Amino acid sequence: MSKEARLLFVVTYLLVGIGIVMIYSASGVMAHDWHGNEAFFLIRQVFYVLLGTIGFFIAATLPINFYKQNARAFMLLSIMLLMLVFLPVIGHSAGGARRWLHLGGFQFQPVEFAKLACCIYLADYLGRKIAWVRKGDARVFIPPLILIGMVCILTLLEPDLGSMAFIVMMTSILFFVSGLQLRYVFGTLAILLPAFYFLIIHVPYRLSRLEAYLNPWEDPLGSGFQIIQSFLAFASGGIHGVGLGQSTQKLFYLPSSHNDFILAVIGEELGLIGVMLVVVLYALFFLCCIRMARRTNQAFEKLLITAITMLIVLQTVFHMMVATGLVPTKGLPLPFISYGGSSIVVDLIAVGILMAVDRRKHRSS
Repeated sequence: MSKEARLLFVVTYLLVGIGIVMIYSASGVMAHDWHGNEAFFLIRQVFYVLLGTIGFFIAATLPINFYKQNARAFMLLSIMLLMLVFLPVIGHSAGGARRWLHLGGFQFQPVEFAKLACCIYLADYLGRKIAWVRKGDARVFIPPLILIGMVCILTLLEPDLGSMAFIVMMTSILFFVSGLQLRYVFGTLAILLPAFYFLIIHVPYRLSRLEAYLNPWEDPLGSGFQIIQSFLAFASGGIHGVGLGQSTQKLFYLPSSHNDFILAVIGEELGLIGVMLVVVLYALFFLCCIRMARRTNQAFEKLLITAITMLIVLQTVFHMMVATGLVPTKGLPLPFISYGGSSIVVDLIAVGILMAVDRRKHRSS
């Protein structure tokens, strides 16, 4: 194992450890009120971490060719799982969206697996078609347009516009990294912009989120409530924080304090110092991945590392931007830290795949 991989492992599980502590701190009162057990969310998150760790070691020990050979199978499986959420027996709705599958008393969000499947598929496809990509051959867009288009449509039907937009953005960046000229990327995004405009402006709850982003104090008890409470959490924390477990915003003031807005609780309890520690750890994660990508000369491996890096880092950036009011509110978890079984399991498996790439490179060197 290379020194980058060892550091990546340490950084990943430091973030996981911070997540376990902060989930317990952010959710204890809520868990006691809702479930009669203040450790309810903590116990479940520890279980998910253990499950994700098993997935991590399995993914790390599989040969890298396994992912390359089964890239399309992963995409087809993700499409099938996204379809299953619409079945009345195993599909589950919450908050007006149908995004979960019920599996043995636990819920699984297929779109999280779909994001990873898109990473593997695009790395394989673009690695094989890189010459066509650089020429700007229109035929190169057809297979991903079909498979990733199906994932995006099914995700939008849940509805989950944020995850769909994330997949579109990740796909565009990977095409650009593969050598596609920037004008093609911007041209494609320009075509999609009217569709995004329609999907936001003509859907009331999305429009209210946009209005809350532009001026949250116009409706402080309604659409602007969540982001205002996040601002208050950061303001209360200051530089040093109010102390671990001492947050007041988590006392039913800040919705989703243990997942979508967990960074705000970190900011309140641990202050700017705590937030900067988290930022530094993610920066180290990014740098380790970049160095691992530079060490390989295989197109598939380089693109796979790049895709998984974006999967983690882009979600991190968007979560932080949402929590600080830089973009409209959207429920994206903070990787390795936010509460959620689907995200932590998939993220740890993704890091395991990075270890598999490093293991192959280390053996061949």
